[in-house]
Amino acid sequence: MKRLLGILLFFILFFFSVHVTFSQEDFDYQKAYKDYVYTFELYKKAHSDYLLAKTQYNQAKTLASQTKARDATAIMLEKRDDVVITYLTTLRMLLSESDGITDAEKQGLFTRIDSEVAWFKNHKSQIPSAGTLTDLSEDSLEAAEHFFLTKPLIYEVLLVVPVGKVEIFKTETSSILEDIKNKTEKVRQKGDHDTTKIERWIIETENKLTRSIDKEVAAQTNIASIQSGSIKDKDLEKVYNNTISLLQESNQFLREANQFMKEIVKEFEET
Repeated sequence: MKRLLGILLFFILFFFSVHVTFSQEDFDYQKAYKDYVYTFELYKKAHSDYLLAKTQYNQAKTLASQTKARDATAIMLEKRDDVVITYLTTLRMLLSESDGITDAEKQGLFTRIDSEVAWFKNHKSQIPSAGTLTDLSEDSLEAAEHFFLTKPLIYEVLLVVPVGKVEIFKTETSSILEDIKNKTEKVRQKGDHDTTKIERWIIETENKLTRSIDKEVAAQTNIASIQSGSIKDKDLEKVYNNTISLLQESNQFLREANQFMKEIVKEFEET
């Protein structure tokens, strides 16, 4: 789980972070991320202490070393739950500040994220009541098993955000293309200039837009598969990477369509 959280946070920070300015007192994505980083550092310290206490107990087998191991294990498990809680909160804030996602979709994801946060908070609250190392081992297993149910939601959010960005780009591109088509039609009807070449270029641009949409639809199909639970845990990262590739291809087709439209506009200026 530690490795997965690190990998996913890397993607969220370096590919899909949202740059929005807020006042210092507001709780936003940047603040949530800082909380996550701080919490993760606390967890790493607690995990190191746990490993030391575990080794000492295995060597000494005394009641004192057992108690120390039990306390260190409990703290480590609490910090691990905190890591998941702050990570999910970071995802929630990222989603909240992202555009191109419908309010209904956001609210649905918020509800599911909040449910997962509540589960891990409740799990954390029960850890201090564990009396033995065996009890704590069971608590650890319970959280690990539940995290397998949480992972699809994490991947889904990490994909919905870039889909929203592609959707905005697509909408803007479609709007500009529609304006160009309307202008071309007016020029053609006036008969002042030959629009044959421009009309051919418009078709080429439409083809780029269509190919972009096809890639986006394929990406959304992958997301729907993750949401439905039909993707096995071992395949989640593979599907995630494939979806990111599809979105990158969709974005590239949109860039090419925009480049074509720049040429069309230049052609208009020269006529």
